[in-house]
Amino acid sequence: MTLLAAPWWVWVGLPLLGAWLATDENSLAQTWFSQPLPAAVLVGALLGEPAAGLLPGLLMQLVVVGNLPVGASFRLDASSATVGVTAGALLAGWRSPDAPLSLAAWTGPAGSMLGWLLLLTVLASLAGGWLVYGEWRVRLGWMLDGYRSVRDGDVARLEGLQRRCLLVTAARGAFLTLVWTLLSAWLWSAGFTRLPHLALALLGLAPLLVPALAVGSLSERFGPRRAWPLVSTGAAVGFLVAWLVV
Repeated sequence: MTLLAAPWWVWVGLPLLGAWLATDENSLAQTWFSQPLPAAVLVGALLGEPAAGLLPGLLMQLVVVGNLPVGASFRLDASSATVGVTAGALLAGWRSPDAPLSLAAWTGPAGSMLGWLLLLTVLASLAGGWLVYGEWRVRLGWMLDGYRSVRDGDVARLEGLQRRCLLVTAARGAFLTLVWTLLSAWLWSAGFTRLPHLALALLGLAPLLVPALAVGSLSERFGPRRAWPLVSTGAAVGFLVAWLVV
Protein backbone atom coordinates (compact mmCIF):
# COMPACT_ATOMS: atom_id res chain seq x y z
CA MET A 1 0.00 0.00 0.00
CA THR A 2 1.41 3.40 -1.01
CA LEU A 3 0.40 6.98 -0.35
CA LEU A 4 -1.31 7.49 -3.71
CA ALA A 5 -2.83 4.02 -3.83
CA ALA A 6 -4.22 4.08 -0.28
CA PRO A 7 -7.98 3.38 -0.27
CA TRP A 8 -10.48 5.85 1.14
CA TRP A 9 -10.97 3.92 4.37
CA VAL A 10 -7.33 4.51 5.28
CA TRP A 11 -7.87 8.28 5.20
CA VAL A 12 -11.00 7.81 7.32
CA GLY A 13 -9.47 5.30 9.70
CA LEU A 14 -6.25 7.22 10.41
CA PRO A 15 -7.89 10.42 11.75
CA LEU A 16 -10.46 8.37 13.67
CA LEU A 17 -7.65 6.36 15.25
CA GLY A 18 -5.77 9.57 16.05
CA ALA A 19 -8.89 11.12 17.58
CA TRP A 20 -9.57 8.09 19.77
CA LEU A 21 -5.99 7.80 21.00
CA ALA A 22 -5.77 11.53 21.74
CA THR A 23 -8.85 11.39 23.96
CA ASP A 24 -7.66 8.15 25.52
CA GLU A 25 -4.34 9.62 26.67
CA ASN A 26 -5.64 11.38 29.75
CA SER A 27 -9.25 12.40 29.11
CA LEU A 28 -11.44 9.39 28.47
CA ALA A 29 -10.95 5.70 29.29
CA GLN A 30 -7.14 5.70 29.58
CA THR A 31 -6.80 2.18 28.20
CA TRP A 32 -3.12 2.90 27.43
CA PHE A 33 -3.65 1.92 23.80
CA SER A 34 -2.51 5.50 23.26
CA GLN A 35 1.00 4.59 24.40
CA PRO A 36 3.44 4.52 21.45
CA LEU A 37 3.94 0.74 21.26
CA PRO A 38 0.26 -0.31 21.02
CA ALA A 39 -0.54 2.80 18.95
CA ALA A 40 2.10 1.90 16.36
CA VAL A 41 0.89 -1.71 16.21
CA LEU A 42 -2.69 -0.48 15.70
CA VAL A 43 -1.74 1.79 12.80
CA GLY A 44 0.31 -1.02 11.28
CA ALA A 45 -2.71 -3.30 11.51
CA LEU A 46 -4.86 -0.64 9.87
CA LEU A 47 -2.44 -0.50 6.93
CA GLY A 48 -2.08 -4.27 6.69
CA GLU A 49 1.40 -4.38 8.30
CA PRO A 50 0.80 -5.04 12.04
CA ALA A 51 4.36 -6.22 12.67
CA ALA A 52 5.78 -3.03 11.14
CA GLY A 53 4.69 -0.99 14.14
CA LEU A 54 6.67 -3.01 16.65
CA LEU A 55 10.11 -1.45 16.18
CA PRO A 56 9.13 2.24 15.85
CA GLY A 57 6.56 1.83 18.61
CA LEU A 58 9.09 0.18 20.92
CA LEU A 59 11.69 2.90 20.35
CA MET A 60 9.22 5.72 20.99
CA GLN A 61 7.85 3.88 24.02
CA LEU A 62 11.32 3.82 25.53
CA VAL A 63 11.80 7.52 24.79
CA VAL A 64 8.61 8.51 26.68
CA VAL A 65 8.72 5.75 29.31
CA GLY A 66 8.84 8.37 32.07
CA ASN A 67 6.12 10.53 30.50
CA LEU A 68 3.16 9.07 32.36
CA PRO A 69 -0.31 10.08 31.04
CA VAL A 70 -1.52 11.37 34.40
CA GLY A 71 -3.17 14.80 34.50
CA ALA A 72 -0.95 17.82 34.05
CA SER A 73 2.24 15.74 34.36
CA PHE A 74 1.63 14.46 30.82
CA ARG A 75 3.73 16.20 28.18
CA LEU A 76 4.34 16.02 24.43
CA ASP A 77 1.98 14.36 21.94
CA ALA A 78 3.39 10.90 21.48
CA SER A 79 0.25 9.16 20.21
CA SER A 80 -0.50 11.41 17.22
CA ALA A 81 3.19 11.54 16.33
CA THR A 82 3.62 7.77 16.52
CA VAL A 83 0.49 7.05 14.47
CA GLY A 84 1.16 9.72 11.87
CA VAL A 85 4.86 9.09 11.33
CA THR A 86 4.50 5.30 11.29
CA ALA A 87 1.63 5.57 8.81
CA GLY A 88 3.55 8.04 6.66
CA ALA A 89 6.64 5.82 6.55
CA LEU A 90 4.58 2.76 5.62
CA LEU A 91 2.70 4.66 2.91
CA ALA A 92 6.03 5.95 1.58
CA GLY A 93 7.29 2.40 1.14
CA TRP A 94 9.17 1.63 4.36
CA ARG A 95 8.89 -1.93 5.62
CA SER A 96 10.02 -3.38 8.91
CA PRO A 97 12.91 -5.89 8.76
CA ASP A 98 11.79 -9.51 8.44
CA ALA A 99 13.73 -10.42 11.60
CA PRO A 100 13.27 -7.44 13.97
CA LEU A 101 15.39 -9.01 16.71
CA SER A 102 18.37 -9.71 14.45
CA LEU A 103 21.53 -7.61 14.44
CA ALA A 104 20.90 -6.55 10.84
CA ALA A 105 17.63 -4.87 11.85
CA TRP A 106 19.48 -2.43 14.13
CA THR A 107 22.65 -1.76 12.14
CA GLY A 108 23.54 -0.61 8.65
CA PRO A 109 20.88 0.96 6.40
CA ALA A 110 18.04 -0.63 8.40
CA GLY A 111 19.33 0.98 11.60
CA SER A 112 19.63 4.37 9.89
CA MET A 113 16.02 4.09 8.71
CA LEU A 114 14.91 3.31 12.26
CA GLY A 115 16.86 6.33 13.50
CA TRP A 116 15.22 8.53 10.87
CA LEU A 117 11.80 7.20 11.85
CA LEU A 118 12.56 7.85 15.51
CA LEU A 119 13.82 11.38 14.81
CA LEU A 120 10.68 12.29 12.85
CA THR A 121 8.47 10.88 15.62
CA VAL A 122 10.28 12.79 18.36
CA LEU A 123 10.14 16.06 16.41
CA ALA A 124 6.45 15.56 15.66
CA SER A 125 5.77 14.79 19.32
CA LEU A 126 7.57 17.94 20.43
CA ALA A 127 5.73 20.10 17.89
CA GLY A 128 2.38 18.54 18.80
CA GLY A 129 3.13 19.20 22.46
CA TRP A 130 2.86 22.95 21.81
CA LEU A 131 -0.66 22.43 20.45
CA VAL A 132 -1.53 20.37 23.53
CA TYR A 133 -0.25 23.19 25.71
CA GLY A 134 -2.38 25.69 23.77
CA GLU A 135 -5.40 23.45 24.22
CA TRP A 136 -4.84 23.43 27.98
CA ARG A 137 -4.67 27.24 28.04
CA VAL A 138 -8.02 27.45 26.24
CA ARG A 139 -9.52 25.07 28.77
CA LEU A 140 -8.50 27.35 31.62
CA GLY A 141 -11.12 29.86 30.46
CA TRP A 142 -13.73 27.14 30.18
CA MET A 143 -13.01 26.06 33.75
CA LEU A 144 -14.61 29.30 35.00
CA ASP A 145 -17.95 28.06 33.66
CA GLY A 146 -17.26 24.78 35.38
CA TYR A 147 -16.83 26.54 38.72
CA ARG A 148 -20.13 28.33 38.17
CA SER A 149 -21.79 24.99 37.50
CA VAL A 150 -20.54 23.68 40.80
CA ARG A 151 -22.01 26.70 42.60
CA ASP A 152 -25.41 26.80 40.92
CA GLY A 153 -25.78 23.06 40.34
CA ASP A 154 -26.22 23.34 36.55
CA VAL A 155 -25.20 19.81 35.58
CA ALA A 156 -26.16 20.33 31.93
CA ARG A 157 -23.60 23.14 31.60
CA LEU A 158 -20.91 20.95 33.16
CA GLU A 159 -21.69 18.07 30.81
CA GLY A 160 -21.58 20.45 27.84
CA LEU A 161 -18.12 21.65 28.90
CA GLN A 162 -16.92 18.08 29.16
CA ARG A 163 -18.20 17.27 25.66
CA ARG A 164 -16.56 20.40 24.30
CA CYS A 165 -13.21 19.47 25.81
CA LEU A 166 -13.39 15.93 24.45
CA LEU A 167 -14.34 17.15 20.97
CA VAL A 168 -11.45 19.62 20.90
CA THR A 169 -9.01 16.91 21.99
CA ALA A 170 -10.37 14.49 19.38
CA ALA A 171 -10.15 17.14 16.65
CA ARG A 172 -6.55 17.89 17.63
CA GLY A 173 -5.64 14.20 17.46
CA ALA A 174 -7.31 13.71 14.07
CA PHE A 175 -5.74 16.86 12.61
CA LEU A 176 -2.21 16.14 13.81
CA THR A 177 -2.41 12.51 12.70
CA LEU A 178 -3.19 13.57 9.13
CA VAL A 179 -0.55 16.31 9.18
CA TRP A 180 2.22 13.99 10.41
CA THR A 181 1.15 11.24 7.99
CA LEU A 182 1.43 13.49 4.95
CA LEU A 183 4.54 15.34 6.14
CA SER A 184 6.46 12.22 7.16
CA ALA A 185 5.55 10.43 3.91
CA TRP A 186 7.03 13.36 1.98
CA LEU A 187 10.10 13.62 4.22
CA TRP A 188 10.68 9.88 4.06
CA SER A 189 11.09 9.87 0.30
CA ALA A 190 12.48 13.38 -0.16
CA GLY A 191 14.61 13.71 2.96
CA PHE A 192 16.16 10.40 3.87
CA THR A 193 17.68 9.70 0.45
CA ARG A 194 19.45 13.07 0.46
CA LEU A 195 21.11 12.76 3.85
CA PRO A 196 24.94 12.71 3.91
CA HIS A 197 26.77 9.59 5.06
CA LEU A 198 27.70 11.14 8.40
CA ALA A 199 24.06 11.91 9.18
CA LEU A 200 23.08 8.36 8.23
CA ALA A 201 25.76 6.99 10.55
CA LEU A 202 24.56 9.15 13.44
CA LEU A 203 20.95 8.14 12.80
CA GLY A 204 22.04 4.52 12.96
CA LEU A 205 23.37 5.10 16.48
CA ALA A 206 20.13 6.67 17.76
CA PRO A 207 18.11 3.44 18.20
CA LEU A 208 21.01 1.86 20.10
CA LEU A 209 21.13 4.76 22.58
CA VAL A 210 17.41 4.76 23.35
CA PRO A 211 17.54 1.99 26.03
CA ALA A 212 20.09 4.01 28.00
CA LEU A 213 17.78 7.03 27.73
CA ALA A 214 14.91 4.94 29.11
CA VAL A 215 17.01 3.75 32.05
CA GLY A 216 17.98 7.34 32.87
CA SER A 217 14.37 8.49 32.62
CA LEU A 218 13.16 5.78 34.99
CA SER A 219 15.97 6.50 37.44
CA GLU A 220 15.15 10.20 37.44
CA ARG A 221 11.42 9.65 37.98
CA PHE A 222 11.46 6.82 40.54
CA GLY A 223 14.94 7.11 41.99
CA PRO A 224 17.72 4.55 41.47
CA ARG A 225 16.56 2.20 44.25
CA ARG A 226 13.06 1.86 42.79
CA ALA A 227 14.04 2.08 39.13
CA TRP A 228 16.65 -0.67 39.00
CA PRO A 229 14.23 -3.50 39.90
CA LEU A 230 11.97 -2.31 37.06
CA VAL A 231 14.88 -2.07 34.64
CA SER A 232 16.33 -5.43 35.67
CA THR A 233 12.98 -7.21 35.38
CA GLY A 234 12.31 -5.63 31.99
CA ALA A 235 15.77 -6.57 30.73
CA ALA A 236 15.41 -10.17 31.94
CA VAL A 237 12.01 -10.53 30.26
CA GLY A 238 13.34 -8.92 27.08
CA PHE A 239 16.35 -11.23 26.86
CA LEU A 240 14.12 -14.25 27.54
CA VAL A 241 11.73 -13.26 24.75
CA ALA A 242 14.62 -12.58 22.38
CA TRP A 243 16.20 -15.95 23.20
CA LEU A 244 12.92 -17.81 22.62
CA VAL A 245 12.14 -15.97 19.38
CA VAL A 246 15.59 -15.95 17.83
